Amino acid sequence: MDLFSMPAVMLPLLINAIALIITLIYGCREDIRERAVPVVMWYPAVAIGIPMLIWFWYSVITAGDLRLMMPLIPLILFFVVAFYLFTRFNLVGMADTKALILITVLIPCFPFVPLTGYPVFGFPPYVFLPFSVLFNAVVINLILPVTFFIMNVIRGNRAPLPYLFLGFPVKGSEIEDKFGIVMEEFTEVNGEVQRTFIGIGAAIKDLVSGGRRVYTKSLKEHPERYRKELALYRKAGTVWISYGVPFLIPITGGLLTALFLGDLFGLLIRLVFS
Repeated sequence: MDLFSMPAVMLPLLINAIALIITLIYGCREDIRERAVPVVMWYPAVAIGIPMLIWFWYSVITAGDLRLMMPLIPLILFFVVAFYLFTRFNLVGMADTKALILITVLIPCFPFVPLTGYPVFGFPPYVFLPFSVLFNAVVINLILPVTFFIMNVIRGNRAPLPYLFLGFPVKGSEIEDKFGIVMEEFTEVNGEVQRTFIGIGAAIKDLVSGGRRVYTKSLKEHPERYRKELALYRKAGTVWISYGVPFLIPITGGLLTALFLGDLFGLLIRLVFS
């Protein structure tokens, strides 16, 4: 019997997984509502996770399987550093980085044993969970533009084709209550509002790493600073903004799909080469 078929060894990781799922679901709710995740949200998961992690590694050592688990250590260190660099280069937000690092440290491998039947599509090589979570999250995030394109087509929203994948129109009078980045530039000539979409390259850059575009959150927090822009948005009637889905949502979806469905990367490889 190998390490991963021992329920007693995997139990602390399963407890950590449940704690993190609850934490992430709450974090997604807060991120959607406030576009901010309170720091205290992470404390219960850490308080539960550290004792469970000690229990896990103690069980590994007492079972005489430390040699089997040694490759996990450099993988964990590599992913923790990589996720930290994601934030340094503005690829993801701080809350996203905290979530990915906690998943990497507290649930380094799949907490289900083979006898449970999970994940549905089987375990990836060496059952390193964080890679599966990250890949699944990226897949989910790539599906979002297709979802917005379908929604825009159904609603009859008109814009140059790429923008149908990247955003949607909102009422200019309600833009402060929406979340996203303004995708149009407005000028007023002889009392008439003229509008142009920003370049698609700039739109993608702003969507990924911030840039200098106008965030709707800034409009709400600093209305006096954006008085001119708000007046133009209201006069224009509608304004196209990029979708503001927090990456914490794909991360949460990536964790859930990894735990119950398995590694989508491995499934893709099998489908391509089968």
